[in-house]
Amino acid sequence: MSEPREHGATAASSLSTSSPSTPGTPAPAGPARAGARGAMGESLLEVRGLQKHFPLTQGIVFKRTIGHVRAVDGVDLTLRRGETVGLVGESGCGKSTVSKLIVALERPTAGSILYKGKDVARMGGRALKAYRREVQIIFQDPYASLNPRMTVGDIVAEGWAVHDDVAPRKGRLKRTQELLDRVGLNPDYVNRYPHQFSGGQRQRIGIARALALQPEVIVCDEPVSALDVSVQAQVVNLLEDLQDEFGLSYLFIAHDLSVVRHISDRVAVMYLGSIVEEGTDEQVYASPSHPYTQALLSSVPLHEPHLRGQKDRILLQGDVPSPADPPSGCRFRTRCWKAQDVCAQEAPALVDRGQGHPSACHFAEARMVVPVDVE
Repeated sequence: MSEPREHGATAASSLSTSSPSTPGTPAPAGPARAGARGAMGESLLEVRGLQKHFPLTQGIVFKRTIGHVRAVDGVDLTLRRGETVGLVGESGCGKSTVSKLIVALERPTAGSILYKGKDVARMGGRALKAYRREVQIIFQDPYASLNPRMTVGDIVAEGWAVHDDVAPRKGRLKRTQELLDRVGLNPDYVNRYPHQFSGGQRQRIGIARALALQPEVIVCDEPVSALDVSVQAQVVNLLEDLQDEFGLSYLFIAHDLSVVRHISDRVAVMYLGSIVEEGTDEQVYASPSHPYTQALLSSVPLHEPHLRGQKDRILLQGDVPSPADPPSGCRFRTRCWKAQDVCAQEAPALVDRGQGHPSACHFAEARMVVPVDVE
């Protein structure tokens, strides 16, 4: 059987110019526009001192804890209304664990997650149910995140069975079709199964499912890492269009720095469970001040051949330390070319040391790694 073609936009450029519903037709089932939600820039989500430690146990019958994996160890983040915050870092640094903590799939070991001033960790019952409606997630793997035994229509509408006040039973099929159409899929695909779609189409189904409950915040946990480059551009442009239309706030988690730069207003760089640098996309990419951020940018391939010789090449020595036994002081010191005795004795605070944005390095120094005219 031939693979179903995507309905509507099939190129990145066409996605970025999608228009809202025409007059006289029902609006897609999605969040209210930003104007109805409140003023832009209002703080929605505040993460303070967030920690998540997983116990290491030994024994089969009588298990005892012999240590902890410090997956997340002191993360501070703020997400404002209508803003996109990019969270970047190499595999194993704790990005996905942060996403699970924020959507209440995991309970934090310490710290707080404040949503509109209320601590998520202390929520239960109706409060937690209401929070999970407001904060949705798009998972990394579009193949594993969809139930293969459910049709696309049932997958998108599943949340309405729990939050039945969002969509009345009558008319749910029509609202499901509107959501599929809004994310660039044929509305007639509601009775198809996930295996009948490509990877990019499955990720669009995941986006439609996240939009169904009319959230204010969407956590995007590496939503394009499993897709090829051309489909990545389409999905990113779709996310930007939906943000403009519905006033969404995104926490966009990825390890592809070029994608994060394209979509993010602010960027936080994570290493071994902690934030090591934070700033606007221009500050982090044009003048990174932490050695780890500089090394990450150095690894980004440049598509323009005439610019490749202008990029600084930074090669890190050694392997990433185990989160079960992180180094004392600065966690990056075992791979850092600037490391001195103070780095092993004192953990650097995430503060501005004269570079214009916070950096957790005793010897922070702004350095242009890639040419500034490269997008």
